[in-house]
Amino acid sequence: MGNSLIEVVGLTKKFGDLTVLDNITESIEKGEKIAIIGPSGGGKSTFLRCLNVLEDPTAGRVFFDGVDLADTRVDINEHRRKMGMVFQQFNLFNNLTVRKNITLAPVKTAYKDIAKYRKAMFIAPFYNSYVNMFGSVINASRAKRRDKLSAKIAELERELQPLNTAWETTKSVTERAGKEFVTYDPELTKRKLKLTAKLERAERELNHITDIHMMTPAAPAKTDRAAIKREADEMAEKLLARIGLEDKADAYPSTLSGGQKQRIAIVRALAMNPEVMLFDEPTSALDPEMVGEVLDLIRELADEGMTMVIVTHEMGFAREVASRVMFMDSGKIAEQGTPDEVFRNPKSPRLKEFLAKVL
Repeated sequence: MGNSLIEVVGLTKKFGDLTVLDNITESIEKGEKIAIIGPSGGGKSTFLRCLNVLEDPTAGRVFFDGVDLADTRVDINEHRRKMGMVFQQFNLFNNLTVRKNITLAPVKTAYKDIAKYRKAMFIAPFYNSYVNMFGSVINASRAKRRDKLSAKIAELERELQPLNTAWETTKSVTERAGKEFVTYDPELTKRKLKLTAKLERAERELNHITDIHMMTPAAPAKTDRAAIKREADEMAEKLLARIGLEDKADAYPSTLSGGQKQRIAIVRALAMNPEVMLFDEPTSALDPEMVGEVLDLIRELADEGMTMVIVTHEMGFAREVASRVMFMDSGKIAEQGTPDEVFRNPKSPRLKEFLAKVL
């Protein structure tokens, strides 16, 4: 793929017979501020949720930093942490204080990393002794298995080649032959995928021995849970001070206004140091007098260079802050451009009709 931060290729999402996203291909560059506007039911929120795979695409691919998040073999949680998401309804934990709401994600992530390290360091000495004694036998066995699977894959690919060629020329083949091909090909594809998966597992097993054997004894910079928690608390205090709510650190969300809750939801997402922020109508659940304080915080993030994708009904805000505006309708990006292009010179009748109703 290219150098874009997010690349969407052929993204389709269906709920039963309803097509909500229809074959969208789009790129988002680092530092862009994209506002997505459009009528309700046009696919805006679903598109946003598919970007970080909160919704599984029915078809297509979503690349983040070159990693395909639609690939089931990828640990998407690692990459999802780099994509802060703010929803319409705050999504705070009401049984936790504001401070704990903010520190929950980074502290849990750090604890998980420590646990993985300690487990690896505990088994390493025993594993290394085992490898020293039997490593050559293990490696030879795994290599033999890999060679065997590679031969099977090569044989299957030779078997598939004429069918792949036939598929490209299906139009020149009789209807009967085409039907036979369609019923035959999926089974072979399934076999190929199954063998390929086995091959990858075998190679991972083979590499695993070397990985553990070569593991360095140096510990991560921080293995003290208390130190990590102190650092997280300090970070929470700085973030709360940024939005003028440091005195609410030990309060519970139920005691806060809607605007305060949404600003805390935003800084909670910022606590993970994301590379991009996704906002799904962040002011839709707020009273009009609270909208401004949330938009001011988002405006600050934009001024600092944060990459952002915002689904919004606030047309004035989209015109002011966005570097690009997308108009979504019927599951497609029907029109897009700079704010001036979209708001002052709309091209499609559908966008003109929409703007006439909301401006």
